[in-house]
Amino acid sequence: MRVVYQFTTDPHRCSYLPDRLAALEYRVTPRLDPAEYEELMNQGYRKFGMYLFRPVCEGCRECRPIRIPVARFRPDRSQRRAWKRNQELELRLGPPVADRRRLDLYHRYHEAQADRKGWPVHDRSAEDYNSSFVRNPLPAVEISLWDGEALRAVVITEVTPNVVSGVYHYHDPDLSDRGLGTYCMLQTVELARRLEKTWAYFGFYVAGCGSMEYKARFRPCEIMGADGVWREFAEGETER
Repeated sequence: MRVVYQFTTDPHRCSYLPDRLAALEYRVTPRLDPAEYEELMNQGYRKFGMYLFRPVCEGCRECRPIRIPVARFRPDRSQRRAWKRNQELELRLGPPVADRRRLDLYHRYHEAQADRKGWPVHDRSAEDYNSSFVRNPLPAVEISLWDGEALRAVVITEVTPNVVSGVYHYHDPDLSDRGLGTYCMLQTVELARRLEKTWAYFGFYVAGCGSMEYKARFRPCEIMGADGVWREFAEGETER
């Protein structure tokens, strides 16, 4: 791993739990081995492009990594419905790309999330998208879902020795009845299964944040505690 710059942000309003302050430690890494990143994920790091980060918030440890044991995962009834409902979509696998169709869908998704969930509005340029999802020191796979020539969903993943890590996904907000978000998550697990990986990583689980705590609906799953130990998640669990 080559780190060219490292810094920690000043405390700022948390985007997950707005009544709290957040701080993030960043490392800029143009060179990173997949095995190195897997070890860093198991220390609580995530990344976008060359930017590694992890929360270092004063008095809060609610951002906890979550992972799915691929061989033991069994979708629940709602997840099976989402899988069945979207079977006619064409799945394409390839390297992440930034083009007009992807950027248009990305912006429409975020505008809808801003309206529905109060997400901050931001207009990500092609350069921003490239730096977050396309220029990457690690092997990356884009899962795209198509209805003819209409792009319906995109899932960005990264591949390490034992893991397929879900980096980000977005989908057509006009098809909210299709369960596309759930289908994207299921496709991440399915890619891990196809590549014979042990785990699918879903980033952070944040109790009390609707945009993050839904990840624990994919069972069984494990969540890393503040002590760095992975433990199986149980409904109603309160251990931190």
